[in-house]
Amino acid sequence: MAERQETSVMVSIQEILRDAQSREEQEKVEAERRAREEEQRRVDEIRRQQDEQQARLRGEEEDRQRRAFEERRRQAEITALQEAAVQKARMEAEAQARLAEMASRHDHERQLRLLGEDKHKKRLTMLVASLGVFLFVAAIGGGVLIKSQIDKANLAEAHAAELRAQIDEGKATQAKLERDLASTKDPEQIAALTAKLADQQRKLQEMERTGQVPRPAGPAPAARAPKPGGGPSKPCNCTPGDPLCSCL
Repeated sequence: MAERQETSVMVSIQEILRDAQSREEQEKVEAERRAREEEQRRVDEIRRQQDEQQARLRGEEEDRQRRAFEERRRQAEITALQEAAVQKARMEAEAQARLAEMASRHDHERQLRLLGEDKHKKRLTMLVASLGVFLFVAAIGGGVLIKSQIDKANLAEAHAAELRAQIDEGKATQAKLERDLASTKDPEQIAALTAKLADQQRKLQEMERTGQVPRPAGPAPAARAPKPGGGPSKPCNCTPGDPLCSCL
């Protein structure tokens, strides 16, 4: 009887141990399942954040490309306006030069006709002297005016070319900074690149707003030596012996 009771107790103890072991295994399995689910949730959250970051980066890249396209289009319009202004100045200078030459020729012919009708030698001599002085002054004034207009047109064209080159160089620098900023993940480099990019954008906006190219400090360019004779040389088409010819 005592042995059966002892055996029954042992069986009960074994059953209790098996139940405890089974519960322990179930708890372990449940803990592993919860750990896997938690890990999966963490991975899903990381993936979601990466997807959101990639979507944000794509949106920023598309916005940068749109702004760059609009900036290129606006720059093309500015360039076209500058070239049109230079071309207009050159055409006006050429037209003024032609008008001055035609006026001088007509006046010369009129004075010749008047001198041909004059019968008094003294008056003829005075008119010749006066006309010579007038033509000389007119030739100098016309040459100075033409040269001034041409110099202004050349200066405007050189300034426009220098401005375009400076802006293109600035655009290239800005694009490089944007590429470096998009490719780096270092917080210090991101801060430094962001500051450089903002400064570069400010410089470009200042150049485009004022239309002036910053010039480095240095000695002034040497002035071009004037041509001998005080003006551009022209072939002399006057009749030999003509007292009113300005090129004699």
